[in-house]
Amino acid sequence: MDRGTSRSDVLDVERRRGISVRSSALCFDWQGLQINLIDTPGHVDFGAEVERSLRVLDAAVLVVCCVAGVQTQTEVIWRALRQRDIPVLLFVNKIDRMGADPDAVRQQLQRELSAQVVELDDVTAAGDLAASVAPATGDRQVALCDAVAAEDDALLERYLAEETISDAQVWESLATSVAARRLFPVLCGSAKSGAGVETLLKAVDDLLPDAPNSSEDAASAVVFRRDRDDRLGQVAAVRVFAGRLRVRDRILNRTADREEQITQIKRLALDRLVDTTELQAGDIGFLVGLPEAKIGDVLGEDGPVPDVVSWSEPLLSVQVSADDAAQVPALLAALQQLASEDPLLDLRWHAEERELHVRIMGAIQTEILSEILHTRFGLDIHIHEPTVIYRETPAMPADGAESYTMPKPCWAIVGLHVEPGAPGSGVEFRSQVGKSDIHPKYQNEIRQYLPTALQQGIKGWEVTDLRITLMEGSHHLLHTRSGDFKLATHMAIMKALQAGDTTLLEPMLAFRIQGPHQLIGRVTADIIDMRGQMEPAQIESETFTLCGRVPLATSMDYVIRLSSLSSGRASLSTQYDGFDPVRTELGAVRPYRGISPLDRAKFILWWRGAITDATT
Repeated sequence: MDRGTSRSDVLDVERRRGISVRSSALCFDWQGLQINLIDTPGHVDFGAEVERSLRVLDAAVLVVCCVAGVQTQTEVIWRALRQRDIPVLLFVNKIDRMGADPDAVRQQLQRELSAQVVELDDVTAAGDLAASVAPATGDRQVALCDAVAAEDDALLERYLAEETISDAQVWESLATSVAARRLFPVLCGSAKSGAGVETLLKAVDDLLPDAPNSSEDAASAVVFRRDRDDRLGQVAAVRVFAGRLRVRDRILNRTADREEQITQIKRLALDRLVDTTELQAGDIGFLVGLPEAKIGDVLGEDGPVPDVVSWSEPLLSVQVSADDAAQVPALLAALQQLASEDPLLDLRWHAEERELHVRIMGAIQTEILSEILHTRFGLDIHIHEPTVIYRETPAMPADGAESYTMPKPCWAIVGLHVEPGAPGSGVEFRSQVGKSDIHPKYQNEIRQYLPTALQQGIKGWEVTDLRITLMEGSHHLLHTRSGDFKLATHMAIMKALQAGDTTLLEPMLAFRIQGPHQLIGRVTADIIDMRGQMEPAQIESETFTLCGRVPLATSMDYVIRLSSLSSGRASLSTQYDGFDPVRTELGAVRPYRGISPLDRAKFILWWRGAITDATT
C-alpha cells in the first residue's frame, strides 16, 4: 500500500517508499484455504524478481491499475504467464482513485491481452473514495454466461435449449476454463479501501486450481530466493513441487551436483517465520543448512520442476565506490551478499583499476541500491554514471589455434573454428576431436570455461551468438595439467575473433509513447534522431499512441525530455527487446581489462602467477 504498511514489504526501503523491491512470500488461511502468496514488484527495473517467482506459481493474480491501464510491463508478464501456461485472474485495482475508468481498462484488457477476458462484476462510483463493486448484472452477466457456455459443449446445449442453469453450474464451468487458460476472469476493486478484495479471495478459492497433490513422490523443489539472517545465516526460500522435505534430510542439489543436509525448516505464518519439521508438495518454505545454494538451484534427484522463463536483461553497468577508502572491503562484502540475493547484479571486481562494478536495469534500481547499502550495511557510497552494456558477435568465420607446451610441465594444443550464430542463440559448442587426441575430461574443461573466455572480445565486450567447433588438438599423458586447456582456449578464442573481426551489438528497447496529438510530429522526429524504428501511429480522439524500437544508448534521458516537451501530458514506457548490430563508430569500444590473451607471453606469465598485478 502507498503508506508503506503492506505486510509483504519487509525491507526498510520498501516501507519508506511504499513500493516492492524484492519478491516476498506470505502464507495464510482464508476460510479453510491455505494460500501461499508471492508478491512481486511491479516496476520494470525489478523484472528479474518476477521471473524467478513465475517459476514457482500454480496460478497468478495479475494486478492492473484502473487509471494507468495496461502498461508495457503488464504485457511482458502476460506473455510470460502464457509461455508457462499459468492460469490467471485479473484484478483492476484503485477503482477509488481520481481518473479511474474500469470500463475502459476492461476493454483494453480484452483488446491488448486476450479476447477471452470475461467481466465478473459491476463498479459503482468509480473515481470516488466511495467506489464499490457488486456481482455482474444485465448485459455483463449475459456476456459472462455466453462466454462460459461457448467453452463448455454440455453447458452450451442446455444454454441453447433455454434450460435453467444455476450460478453454481456457471461458476464450476468457468473454473474448468480458467484452469485450462481458455477464459480469464477480471474483477475490480481497491486494495486500499478493501472494496472487492473478499470477492477476489473467493474467486481465488473457487476458480484457480489447487497445487498438485504429489506428496508421496520423490522430493523435488526449486530455490527461488536467498536471504541472510543474522541468527540463522544463509536461508534458501524453496517451492516444493513433489514429495516431502524434512529436518535432517540429506538432499541432492541437482544443479550443483552436491548433497546438502537440511538443519532447520521454517514456514511463514503471514510474514513471520515459524519452526516446522516438514514441507510437502505445494508448500513454500525456508531451508537452513544449504549455505551454497543459489537462486534457481533444483533440489532432489528427480521430479517435476518448471523451466526458467527469462525476459529481463541488465543493460547498464555502474561503478560503485565507497566515500571512505577504508570501507572498500566492507563494500565488496556487502555487494557480494546482494549479488547472491540477485544474481543479475553480476558483481565484478576489476583489480587493475581497483573498481567495483554491478549491472543494473535502470535508474530506480541505482537509487534503491544506494539506500540499501546505507540502511542495511551502514555504507555511504557513490554510484557513478551508468554505461550501456554492449556485446560482440563474430563478423565472419575464422580459426584460432594455440599450442601451450612450454615451459613444462604443461601441454594443451587446441584448434577452434568460430563462426557467427543466429541472433539470440548464445554460445553453441561441438567437438570433432576424438577422445584419444584430447581426453574427454579436457574437452569438458574447454566447454566449461568458454563463458569465461568470452567475457571480453576484441572490442572489450562479452561475445555471444556464435558457434565454436573444436577441430583439432592433443593432450599429453605426462605433462598436461588441469587448467592447461583453459589457458589455451582463452588464447585460441581471441585469435579467432581477431582473425574474423567482431560486430558490435547494442541493446534495444521496445517503446510505447502516448500523448496529445499535437506532439506527434515532434516525437516522431525525436525517434528518428535516436535511430529508432516506428510503427504507424494510432490516433484516437485527441491523443496518439506510437510504438517501436529504439537504442538504449540514444534514449536513456528521453523520458525526462518527453515530460518537459509535453508538460507532463505524455508518457513513455519501455522494455528490453534484444540486441541489434550497430556500426562501431555509433557504439562504444573499450580496452581489454587486465592482460589480453593476445599478449601471449605476458598472459602465460600472469596465468602461472609470475605477474601478480595485471597493470605491470
